[in-house]
Amino acid sequence: MSGIGTTISGMMGQGSIRHNNREFTAANVDRDRSGQNIVFVNEDLKQVYHELFDAALEIYNAGKKKTRDKIPDYYEHIRQSKQEKLFHEAIFQIGNLSDCGCGSEGGRRAAEALTEFAKTFQERNPHLRVFNMVLHMDEATPHLHVDYIPVATEQTRGLSTRVSMKQALKQQGFTGLGRKQTEWKAWMDREKDMLTEIAQQHEFEIISLGSNRRHMDLPEYRAAIQEAEAVQEQTVASTQELTDLQEQRTELKREIKSLSGASAALKAAERVRVDFDAIRPEKTLTGAVKGVTVEQIRELKAAAMSGAASKQENVELKKENAALRKDKAELQKKVPSIMDRMEAAAKQNQLERLRYENMELKEALEEERSFSDRLLEGIDRVLDMLERHLPKQLLDLVDKARDLLPEHQSYRQEQQREKGHSWGDMSL
Repeated sequence: MSGIGTTISGMMGQGSIRHNNREFTAANVDRDRSGQNIVFVNEDLKQVYHELFDAALEIYNAGKKKTRDKIPDYYEHIRQSKQEKLFHEAIFQIGNLSDCGCGSEGGRRAAEALTEFAKTFQERNPHLRVFNMVLHMDEATPHLHVDYIPVATEQTRGLSTRVSMKQALKQQGFTGLGRKQTEWKAWMDREKDMLTEIAQQHEFEIISLGSNRRHMDLPEYRAAIQEAEAVQEQTVASTQELTDLQEQRTELKREIKSLSGASAALKAAERVRVDFDAIRPEKTLTGAVKGVTVEQIRELKAAAMSGAASKQENVELKKENAALRKDKAELQKKVPSIMDRMEAAAKQNQLERLRYENMELKEALEEERSFSDRLLEGIDRVLDMLERHLPKQLLDLVDKARDLLPEHQSYRQEQQREKGHSWGDMSL
C-alpha cells in the first residue's frame, strides 16, 4: 500500500462471548452485516473444561483422603479462583477505519489476512485451547476475537493438567524477563509478527508505531497512545451514529409517503361525502315519508358515521404527518454535525501520527548529537596529545586539523566555556 503504511494491532480483550457470538447486539454493530461475520470455533466452555480436565481431576481427587481437599467441579474451582481466569481473549486487527474500514478494498484484504491467521492459530498454540473464535465484519473495521483456555500439562503441583497462563506459555517456549517483558507480551509479539508476515502477503505495507523507541514507558507516549485510541473509538461511534440517523431518515420518508397517500384518499372521500341536509324526502298528504325504507335509513346513518370517522382520522393523520416531518428536519440537522465530528477525529488521528513521527525524529537527533559530541571529543583529545608530543615544526599541522573539524555546536560551546568565551544560549 502507498502512504505511511498500515499497523498491526494485538491486545487483550474482555471476553464477552455473548457479544462475540451476537447473542445481543451493541450500538456500534451494523445488524445488516452481521451475516458476513465468520465463526471459526464455537464450543460450550463448560463442555470443553470436562474434555480437558476431567481425567486429571479424577486422578487428583483419588489421591486425596479428605473430602474437603477434593475438587468437585474444576470449572467452578477456576471460576472462583483469584489467581487464574476461566479463559482469556486476544483481539487482532489490521489497520484502522481510515485504511481498512469494513466495505472497503483494504477491509476486504484485511479480512482475508485475518482469516488465514485464524486458521493457523491453534496449530501454532497447542497449549492455548481455542473454544470460540469469530471474525467480526459488522463493525467499523474487521477484527478477530480469539477466546482460549491456557492448558499446562505434566504439572507436579495441583492437577497434572491444569489452567495456567504462565506455564502454558512457558511450555510453548515463552519466558518472562521481568515486568516489562512478560511471557504474554513475548507471545503476543510473536503472534503480531506472524500476522505481519501474512498481511504483507496480502499486499499490506506494515509499519510499527513506536518501533526502535528508547523510551517506551514515557508518560507522554502512553498518553498519546490513549488519546489516539480514544479518537479512533470516537470515529467509530460517530460513523455508527451517522448510519443509524440515515436509516431513521429513510424510514421516516417511507412513513411520510404512506401517510400522504392515506391523507389524499381521505380528502377525496371528504369531497364526495353526501350532504344530508340537501336530502328532502317526499311526503304524502298525511305527512308520512314517501318512498323511504328502513334499510335506506340504516344506510344513511352508516354513511354519516363513516364520514365523521374519516374526518377525525384525517385530522389525526395530519398531526402525525407534521410530527414526522419535524423529526426528519431534526435528523437532517444532526447529520452535518456528525460529519464535522468525524472529520475532526480523522484530523486528530493524523495529528497523533505526526506527533509520533516527531518524537522519533527528536530521539534520532539526540542520538546523532550525542554521537557527534563523543566523536569530536575523542578527536580533540587525540589532537591535544599530538600537540603535547609533536615537535614544534609540526604543530601547524595540528592547527590545520582542528580547522577541518565541523562546528558541532553543543561540543564547541562546552570548549568555549572552558576557555572563558561562551557562545550564549544558541541551540540547533
